[in-house]
Amino acid sequence: MFCGECGAKLKKNARFCGECGAKVSEASEKQEEKPTKVVHKTEKKPMSTSKKVLIIVVLLLIVGGIIGYNVMASKLGPEGVAKSYIEALKTNNAGEIYESLGLDGDTTFASKEMFQSIFENDENNLSNITNYTISDVIYSDGNLAATVQFKVTRKDSSEEETVNVNVVKKSDKKFLIFDEWEVTKDSVSALGVDLVENYQVRVPKNAKVTINDIELEQKYLNADYSDEEEDVYVIPQIFEMTATIKTTLENGLEITDEEEISSYDVAYTADVSLENLSEDTRNILKEQMTNDINKMYENIIAKKNWDAVKDSYNYEGADLKDLQEEYNSLYERIVENATNTLTKFNVTDLTVSRVRLNDDGQLEVTAKFDYDYTISYESNDQTQTKEDDSSNTTTITYDYKDNSYKIIDISGTVKYFSRY
Repeated sequence: MFCGECGAKLKKNARFCGECGAKVSEASEKQEEKPTKVVHKTEKKPMSTSKKVLIIVVLLLIVGGIIGYNVMASKLGPEGVAKSYIEALKTNNAGEIYESLGLDGDTTFASKEMFQSIFENDENNLSNITNYTISDVIYSDGNLAATVQFKVTRKDSSEEETVNVNVVKKSDKKFLIFDEWEVTKDSVSALGVDLVENYQVRVPKNAKVTINDIELEQKYLNADYSDEEEDVYVIPQIFEMTATIKTTLENGLEITDEEEISSYDVAYTADVSLENLSEDTRNILKEQMTNDINKMYENIIAKKNWDAVKDSYNYEGADLKDLQEEYNSLYERIVENATNTLTKFNVTDLTVSRVRLNDDGQLEVTAKFDYDYTISYESNDQTQTKEDDSSNTTTITYDYKDNSYKIIDISGTVKYFSRY
């Protein structure tokens, strides 16, 4: 017990403080008598290392999940998809660009190989981009579609230009939770390349057609558009491009066109004209006409009438009445009624100047040819000869049978040979 005045320790049962003499109060006595309450603190058990690790892992998974979700949502969203598309353009990655288009259906004439060839040769592609930034995202169609606008700068140019990439939201979600967007087909126009839908190819009946060496199969043949004289093929989708279209007719004629396929003109018609003939076809016709003209004059010089030569012209289903009429006229004029005798005739050069199909689907070929000839005649009771050359224009009509051209008519034959 302690003194209430000076705080000195008091002796047991003392009435007065031995230090200051103050009387010890009853309160001090009661305070001494009051038992001191002892508080025992409970020691907390430390957390185990495994529990700490588990909590950290759970927290990391939650944070990582949130970050991963945001990253994936951004990547699959309009800006992420459009940015990946522009980056593919910048790196000239034609394969990745093609895949991003998500083309479906028949892609025979909208294949990755065709796209890559067009893209690499397109001067308007964006492979020369030095910098790009997203300037705006414009949503439409109830937020199901969007146009992502980019400001891009090209090499050797300080001016910015705007490139739009159109994207659309897919109906299905990625991994069941993410909205997924894709570049629309019309964004191919950012490359200067477009898709043409339902492109028509019109050719003579039963012709075979190839576009860039890919044959048009019967599945493309449209019966509703075709008729007795013309077959019409419809291609579901094809890239805008300069395509080589080859048409081989039933008469063996091969037409080759370099055609500009575009959305402004969604149909091509095979035109049987000299300009569209392949070089091989021109050479075949040149050789055929040269041989037919020379052969006819050989027979005339040999004084063979129609009955003697008709079998050499005949074939199954042949209609030779027009050829017979012209041959008889030539025979009568040169052999029977001529004052001169033709002893030699030879075509030295021939140039095809026109081709066309007549109403019966037969090939009419017009050509100018140069020729040498020799004639003999009687003058002053002596046989005289003369050699000369000249030129003429003729038209021969051909039918095509058994993989060869069959002459069925000829006009513009040479019937007069001057001695002067």
